[in-house]
Amino acid sequence: MNGSMTGTRSQRVAGAAAAAVLVTLAVTVRDGGNAPVAAVAGAAAEGPELRLTGMTDTYSVRRDDAPAEYRITLRATEPHVVKDVTVRIDLSVLAGRADVTWVNKEYRCALAGQVLTCVLGDVERAVAFTPFTLTPRQGAAPGPAGVLTTTVTSADAPTVRHTTQVVVGAPGTPPDERE
Repeated sequence: MNGSMTGTRSQRVAGAAAAAVLVTLAVTVRDGGNAPVAAVAGAAAEGPELRLTGMTDTYSVRRDDAPAEYRITLRATEPHVVKDVTVRIDLSVLAGRADVTWVNKEYRCALAGQVLTCVLGDVERAVAFTPFTLTPRQGAAPGPAGVLTTTVTSADAPTVRHTTQVVVGAPGTPPDERE
């Protein structure tokens, strides 16, 4: 009897040690540098998540005839629908340097002060859209303007953020049109 108790106790100690290792291995990782994903021992998290894909790290607001578009692509993990998705873009780095010339009302985008908010609702697979266009302000000094921050929130997925360096008045082709 004493031997079986020891075996049971050893099994419990081993089980507790294994549980402690699993808890220690529980980490938060970034998928592609964009979306936080909870993982345990390398396994992907269960439940919905969003990813910002194809986002540029540098965005040029050129001095030419065409307003500069900022494109966003969001992808939801299948088979999940991500509920109540909202995109907020802090445009404060553009103050005095560039102007928003168009806001995409089709995607329920609205500009309030220096923050553009797009209320997308539910995202089943993916959504790609241009929330606004910009033109450089007359007389604005060309060069780096600062960092534009895009934040995506939802009712049931982790928050996703992306930062983009903005350059105003840069000649040439925007990064997303280069070959």
